Parts: sequence; structure tokens; C-alpha cells
Amino acid sequence: MNISHSIRKKIIHYTLLCLGLLIVFNISYWSYNQYSNIHKLLSRNKAVTENNVATIISKHTNLLTAISNDDIVKDTSLLLTQRIEIVRPYQEAFNIEILGISDIKGNAVTTYSDSIENISYRRYFQQAIQKNKLAISNLIYSPISNSYVYIICKAFTNADDSGTIFASVSYSEIKNALAYQENTSIRNAILNNCRDSNNNCRNIKILKSDKLYSSLDSKQISKNITNKKTFNYYTINNNYQLERLTLTPLKNTPWYLLTTLNYNQYLKDKFTFVIINILISILASVGLGFYLMKKVSIITSPIDDFIKESTGIIPIQSQSKNDNIVMNHHFNNIINTTKDGVYCSRTNLLNRKYFIQHANTTIQKYLNDFALLFIDLDNLKTINDTLGHHYGDDVIAMFAQHVTSFFNHPTDLIGRFGGDEFIVLTNNYNKELDLITKLQKLVVDLNGSVSNGTLTIPFSASIGVALTDNETRDIEQLIINADKAVYDSKKKGKNCYSFYIRH
Repeated sequence: MNISHSIRKKIIHYTLLCLGLLIVFNISYWSYNQYSNIHKLLSRNKAVTENNVATIISKHTNLLTAISNDDIVKDTSLLLTQRIEIVRPYQEAFNIEILGISDIKGNAVTTYSDSIENISYRRYFQQAIQKNKLAISNLIYSPISNSYVYIICKAFTNADDSGTIFASVSYSEIKNALAYQENTSIRNAILNNCRDSNNNCRNIKILKSDKLYSSLDSKQISKNITNKKTFNYYTINNNYQLERLTLTPLKNTPWYLLTTLNYNQYLKDKFTFVIINILISILASVGLGFYLMKKVSIITSPIDDFIKESTGIIPIQSQSKNDNIVMNHHFNNIINTTKDGVYCSRTNLLNRKYFIQHANTTIQKYLNDFALLFIDLDNLKTINDTLGHHYGDDVIAMFAQHVTSFFNHPTDLIGRFGGDEFIVLTNNYNKELDLITKLQKLVVDLNGSVSNGTLTIPFSASIGVALTDNETRDIEQLIINADKAVYDSKKKGKNCYSFYIRH
């Protein structure tokens, strides 16, 4: 049984518990913080990329709108080859690879070639004519620049039979718009809203081509793309890294912005930070634990020595296997044994020695006026001689209980001075008149009698009172003065109180 050992075990237990909670808090807070940062990062990425692409599309759309409002360009009485010459300056001014015009049947000429080509079968042409709105093609290879381009096609304004005006958009220009990277873990791509002959979204095949998916609902993704909804899901790539794919429809285009965030790459540096943070927490906890155990060992070593020596006087009686229970039981025995030396076992009041110690401290601590009451139990010798000592002991216990009940203020101090003598130190009164009123009531309360069935013997109290003043604040002198006042009460016939009067 060793207190130092028990406390060290508790320190280790609670240190590990606090360390575990600290690590959980660190990881939870870090995870929440990273989740918030990723959400903000993706939002900024989406906004900037959408703006970049929209700027390019708007530039071409505004150009096509301006051309389509040109009455000469949409004049069907002119040949297509004549009308294209009106368009050619626009191409040179805006540095566009191809500008073209088509009639309602799909016959078209471009600034690249004066020869007429039929484009009626092309999807972007059909969409522009049928829906009378802007249409964008899939990627088309351009022999002019040996690169890929998109074709933006728009029907002539307010001219249902005039055909369309179309322009090329360089794929490299779109790629540059997608190249915005606030963080290297993010990649942007364009996904076309294209469908195959079976009305299935071919983009699903494109998505699946170089990735491994733990769960991917093709029908749901097709439905989201068709309904132009923003959505995201998580994937595992071929390097077994976690990625988040976010698909966002781009306004005024048939495209989806496909944003891929690689969690492994994003969290790599940041995870190092949280590991360092956890290691620092562990080292700090270990250091604090050892420091506390060292301090505990210094503080508790005298207690352990005391327990070791006390077992020679008070044997350990508890049979429990629990060290805490054994220690508590042993300490209770020590406390009870100690209390026997401080308190009267019959009345549970302070004995003379410890009353004087406490009373002296109280008087020196507080500057209030105090009254010391010396209370003598009348007729105790008669009770002991006539009825027996056990009756006398019962009267003493009952008398002490009455005194304790009467003086129940927290600052009141009560002790047993001797066999039939009790002392009380109190400042629970306002003026001397208030104290006199309390003394009168006390005298009445302490009146009683004891009987063995055939013989009844009354008992009462003779009380002497000594008050503190500027000259007398010594407890032992107050006791002497109050004891003298008790004799005055005895001379008056007992069952009364008297104040000490200095002569």
C-alpha cells in the first residue's frame, strides 16, 4: 500500500486519457478545417474557371451576335461566297481561325475556303437551326492549325430562312482557361454532354476509362448530366489514391466542368503538420506526466513513511484486494484514532486543549467582540451518586446536544472543558442586550431532569460570561474570568448566568 504509487498510476491513467482526447480533438479539428478549406478551394476554383471559360465563349458569342445582326451578311439574295467576304474582316480583326456562314439547308462556306460544303448533318448545325440557340460542337480536328477546335454555331437573328453563322474556338485556348490552379492537387477538364445511339451518356465510359470506382451509378450520373445538375462523388484512381470529382454545368455551353481534387496530394504536406502537432502533444504530455510524478513522489513520501510507521500502531484490518479501499479504510482508522485525541468521545465536542487552540486563533483572526461562556452542569454528582454513572453520561450527552443546537452559528465554537463543564466562544450577537436575551433563553433550554422510574433528579446550568475588550483578548484569561463568574452564579442559587466584572 503506497500512496505515491497509487497517485502515479492515476496520473498515467489520466494523462493517457487526456492525451487520447487531445489527439482526437486535434484530428477532428484538423479534419474539419481541411474539409472547410477544400470546400472553399473548390468554390474559388469553380468560380475562376467558370469565369475564364465564360469570357472566351462570350467573346465569340458577342462576335457572332454582331455579325448575325449585319443585314448584308444575312441577305439571302447574295451568294454565300459574296457574304463570306463581308465576314472576313471580322476574322482578321479578332484573330479567329475560322468564321463561316451557312444557309438554311446547311450549305456553308468559311473564311478558310471559298468552296461550298454541306454541314446539314452536323449536330451543332441541327441544334442551332432547330432550337434557334447557340450550339457548340464536340472537338473537331482543324487541318488549318493541325490542332483541335470547337465550333460555336448561331442562327441569324430574326431570319428563320437565313441559316447560321459559326466560328472556331481553339481547344488550346479553352485548356488555358482550365489551367487555373490555386492548388496543384486540382485538375480541370471539359466534359461534353454527348449521348450515343442508345441514349446513354458516353461520358460515363470516358470517366471510367482510366479510373477504378468502388461505387458509381452510371444511370444517376447520366440523369444528372442530362438535367444539368452540379454533383460530386469520390473515386479511387489507378494509383489507389482518393479523388473527389465535381461536375458543374457551364452556363451557355453543353459542357460540364470536371474538377478533380486529389486528396492524397492535397493532404500530404498538411498531414505532416498534424503528425508533428500530435508528436508535440505526446512529448508535452509525457514531460508533464513525469514532472507531476516527480512532484507527487516528493510530496507523498512523508505520507508513505507515516503510513508505514502507523501500521505498527494501527494494523491494517481491511481484507479488500482493492488498494484504494484498503488505504481509505486505514486512513479512516487513523482519523478516528486522531479524533479521539481532539474530540470528546461522549459529546463529540472539542476537548480543552484543541478548544483553546481554535478559540485563540479565532479571536486573533477576527477583530469582533466575543463572549466566552463557561457552562457548569448542576447536580451531575448527585445524579452519578444516586442513579449511577451511566445516567450521568446520558445527561452529559443530552446537555451537550442542547448546547450544540443552541449555538449553531458557523462561527460559534463549543468544547468540553471537564467532567460537567462546557465552554462556548460566540460573537453571534449585536449588543450586550441581545446577548442577555440569548442567555436567558439558554438557561431555560438547559433545564431538565432525569429519572430511573422511581426517582427523578432535576439538572440545570450555572453560566459565567466573560467579554473581550481592549485589554483582554487572551483565551486563557477569558476562561479564568468566565470561571470566576460561574461561582457568582452558584452563589446566586444556580440555574442562572453571571457576567465577569473586573474589580
